Amino acid sequence: MTIFYKTEIPFLRLSLIFTIGILFSIFYNLNNQWFWIIFGLITLFILGYINFFFIRYQFYLKTHINGFFIQLIVFILGVLICNQHKEINHPTHFSKFPAEKLIVCLTDQPKINGDIAKINVEVKQYIYHQKIIRTSGKLLLALKFDTIQKLDLQYGDLCLIESKLKEIDPPYNPSEFNYKKYLSYQQIYHQSFINQKQLIKIDSNQGNPIKAFALNFRLQQVQKFNKYLKNEDAKAVAATLILGYRADLSQDILNAYGKTGTMHVLSVSGMHVAIVVVLLGYLLAFMDRNKKTKIIKAIIMVVLIWFYALITGLDPSVSRAAIMLSFIIIGNSISRKVNILNVLGLTAFILLIYNPFYIANVGFQLSFLAVGGLIYLQPKIKALYQPENKILKIIWTSISVSIAAQLATTPISIYYFHNFPLYFLISNLFIAIPATLMMYVGLAFLFCGWWPILMTGLGYLLNELIIFTNKGLIKIEHFNYATISQIWLSMFEIILLYSLFLIIVSSYKNKIYLKLALVFLFVLILDFGYQRILKLNQKQIIFFSLRKNNAVALIKGNNAILISDLKPNEFTYSFSVKPYLDSCKITHLKFINPSQS
Repeated sequence: MTIFYKTEIPFLRLSLIFTIGILFSIFYNLNNQWFWIIFGLITLFILGYINFFFIRYQFYLKTHINGFFIQLIVFILGVLICNQHKEINHPTHFSKFPAEKLIVCLTDQPKINGDIAKINVEVKQYIYHQKIIRTSGKLLLALKFDTIQKLDLQYGDLCLIESKLKEIDPPYNPSEFNYKKYLSYQQIYHQSFINQKQLIKIDSNQGNPIKAFALNFRLQQVQKFNKYLKNEDAKAVAATLILGYRADLSQDILNAYGKTGTMHVLSVSGMHVAIVVVLLGYLLAFMDRNKKTKIIKAIIMVVLIWFYALITGLDPSVSRAAIMLSFIIIGNSISRKVNILNVLGLTAFILLIYNPFYIANVGFQLSFLAVGGLIYLQPKIKALYQPENKILKIIWTSISVSIAAQLATTPISIYYFHNFPLYFLISNLFIAIPATLMMYVGLAFLFCGWWPILMTGLGYLLNELIIFTNKGLIKIEHFNYATISQIWLSMFEIILLYSLFLIIVSSYKNKIYLKLALVFLFVLILDFGYQRILKLNQKQIIFFSLRKNNAVALIKGNNAILISDLKPNEFTYSFSVKPYLDSCKITHLKFINPSQS
């Protein structure tokens, strides 16, 4: 297929090199900016020199030599841009100065849990010895407030707070989620714990007016769901599915979607934006009469796509879909053929230039891998079986889409979530139609806000659709052997899996790849076997570091005794203790509570 010919996908290849540069900067702390600037200039000079001063040797025709230098420049560019985005290295970062008070601006809506509000803020100025000095940097603010009174804080508020800074704590227990690293990818390295009396609101509407409008608009739409939908879980799923508002999802619903491999439905992504595009295409079909109206239609669709992306939070997966679909719509409106892989690479390039730390975002990784799988794998899987029956064709197309996306995302999903849903085909086939209907009904519900009678009917229909879907997924979740859990893979094993996967897929071009695949498979089996032997022979005592509880684990092979005052259903156990026990492949766990013995 010509779509994969290398000269047609320059942005895909360059975006991969650019990504490698970013990863090198993140993991190896390549922070010497002047070294990389000088290195880049020398590389540019060499490239120009060999092409212009040795023109008789026709170096400009030697694509491998020029390609090497161009890719080296793109790699250096990735390092430089990533370094520039590391706010902690900026000379004006607030952590580098003594301060008595800080003037901060809220960069998001407060996330409230009990009497604690967690707020992301940007530090604008600091006060020291009665002087106000401009500064920069992001801070995580934990505010203890009086729950009797309404917390009057929102995006764009400017506040004066006490300067009580503390570095984000690293994980205190093995295999515990690394919250410090997670926040560092958002350029947050410090946190501040204050009470309501140590915060004074001094101004409002100081944020981006477009973002402020989007957040307020989304909140108004969420309130419509709360008014017209009766079921609490239905309200939360509708707000999450259609608007990307995740505040109210219960743990049971999260488990049902997560363990059945349908969590992507709750993350506003390419599927949701594509549904919006299909709906807009249908509503604006009358504009396909001539070239001018087609262009106007394309402009309207692109504007509305980005409006939808904006009110859903502009997450990396949504931004990816919006950029790709914008290119495709504009290309089609001017009758230009669009190479999807090239558009995918260009989209990654644009997003990573804007924020290179998107590469560490799980949604970003899964979104691009899933789309890559759909573009490259789905046609090959679909071609394996070509039924003549129309219904079977539709079913097989859905199955091939699900398999392609699952194959492309499984290794990285296992790396982050440590489980694999065995019934992903059943759950994805089950949810395909309800999820689409929920999107269309939900959008129609929001669009008909001026007609209460219609909103009542659509609200009832949406409520029942979500209840039906939730019940179905919960049943699938409780099937025997629905999920394989306790899968802990190293980054080396992830690389091996993806390498094996790519080699097998490439074997249709050259059968020698099958022999290479056998070598990788042998290495992978050896690694898995070695890790299994280590777990079967392990003997250890581990003292967990917990704030309010105590826990000691005695581990031998796959058996463990946990001496603790924790209970299995407590958050502290799930967050700080269970991950390590799972990583040790503990299959038989005995709880002993000293206070009850």
